[in-house]
Amino acid sequence: MPMTTSNPLLAIPVYTNNGAPKVAKDAGTSSADQTQNFLKLLIAQIQNQDPMAPMDASTMTNQMSQLNMVSSIGTMNTSLTAMLAQMQSTNFTNQATMIGRSPLIPGNNISYPGQGDVPMAANLSTAANNLIASIIDNNTGNEVTSVNLGSANAGMKTFVWGGLDKSGNQSPAGSYSLRLTAADAAGGTISPTGYIGSPVASVAKGTGSEVNFTLQDGRTISASSINHWVS
Repeated sequence: MPMTTSNPLLAIPVYTNNGAPKVAKDAGTSSADQTQNFLKLLIAQIQNQDPMAPMDASTMTNQMSQLNMVSSIGTMNTSLTAMLAQMQSTNFTNQATMIGRSPLIPGNNISYPGQGDVPMAANLSTAANNLIASIIDNNTGNEVTSVNLGSANAGMKTFVWGGLDKSGNQSPAGSYSLRLTAADAAGGTISPTGYIGSPVASVAKGTGSEVNFTLQDGRTISASSINHWVS
């Protein structure tokens, strides 16, 4: 007989079955179950075969071979699934060590917190004689500061903005942007690609084996899309 107790929080009866727990029936879809089912069918087929036209031994051999192949594939799939899960877990653990480090992401928008340094970079397709980096206040459109970084080789040229304006005063928290201009040896204009860095604040699993980073400036990026780190 089921007995009833009282839940002191909800004051409603709670029924408990004192008998043996019910065990859910196996759906019979595992590799071992399929093997047993096949053998039962094979034995029944042999027992009920026509004595005047017995089953060909080669047919039974082929059926057994197919069964072994199906069983092997099922075992292999199970092993691969376990291996993939382990690789995903290891990858996630490794990526979690990147918290606090700053990747450089293509773009020009800066979400400045009001203190600290913002790592940046200019990606040059060719060498430049004069590379100028300017910080623009997005709210007013005014230039906050501008620095001539001099000559730079083709590739990544990294630098840092410490939040200071032209007068050396600390800029308030807000939205800014990076503007890059450059000229080559012949005086031609170069258009560098800007990169803005921000420390990784958290790590989360994405689709499949993908891992996503959430940066302190609010951006969310895929770990596989990052090509440059500055710290």
